[in-house]
Amino acid sequence: MNKYLSIFSLALAIMFIAAATSTAHEGEKLSNKELSSQIGKSEAELKEIDEKIIAYNETIKSNPEDSDAHFNLGVLYEKKMKFKDAISEYQQAISLKPDFIDARINLSLVYTERNMFGESINELKQVLEIDPQNVAAHKYIGRSYYKTGLLEDALVEFKKAIEVESNDPELYCYLESVYFSMGRLDEAAAELKKAIEIDPQFKIAHLNLGFVYFEQGKLDEAMEEYEIAIGIDPKFADAYSNMGLVYCQKEMFDEAITILKKAIEINPSLPDAHNNLGFAYWNKGLQDKDNNVDESVNEWKKKAMREVTIYKGLIGAK
Repeated sequence: MNKYLSIFSLALAIMFIAAATSTAHEGEKLSNKELSSQIGKSEAELKEIDEKIIAYNETIKSNPEDSDAHFNLGVLYEKKMKFKDAISEYQQAISLKPDFIDARINLSLVYTERNMFGESINELKQVLEIDPQNVAAHKYIGRSYYKTGLLEDALVEFKKAIEVESNDPELYCYLESVYFSMGRLDEAAAELKKAIEIDPQFKIAHLNLGFVYFEQGKLDEAMEEYEIAIGIDPKFADAYSNMGLVYCQKEMFDEAITILKKAIEINPSLPDAHNNLGFAYWNKGLQDKDNNVDESVNEWKKKAMREVTIYKGLIGAK
């Protein structure tokens, strides 16, 4: 049985890998109540983490050279979004045990959270010197290359990861995200189909395939993929949000409004759902104007602006 806690892993695919690269907020000044709402853990769970942090600090006080204790403490600090402390503990673990691969990978992921992509890549290259076939290292180097716009380099790393582990559907989603960014939509769709062949229940692959189809103008195929994703997870807010865009493209604004409200009901903090709903409201107003229902136009525009304001608040835009 491992003496250290499980490795931290990042979410992936287009909906995550192509997300805004703003630096993650530190949890230092947040109360457990505030932190609970941000990271989806209960206050009781956060209190338990605090107790474990105290215990591991006591362990380290009595045995400063316990590399596993430093690693475990890093994991706990990371869960509390205390990234500076997490970095310090992972570095301590590595200094005590230079071939501590999990510590190096975790450290690289915290660097990525803080947009320190160069440091992340350097750490992962150290992992590959220890274990040239390490899939996670190739995967996360590729991710850092992707985030910094080095798409060809990202492709190389993701393909290396697939050479080692060809049955990981997530890797094909990583590859797809690069092809999508290059505008190579047919290849992007092909990678997602491989992911789905491996795991037909992989909802993010269906979501992303729906978006590729949407970009190709294949609206019915896009809708079908979103419906499959929702069938897998009826509370998949992103799928409802994207479905709303398809309805907008078809000028079915009443249907779009209904489905986008559903997305927001599931996840009120989903920025795109609010932005898409604003788009649907605005176009519903224009549609009513064309149909000479002028008395409702201003109301739709007010609703649209309200949703756009919420959207800006959620993404931190002024």
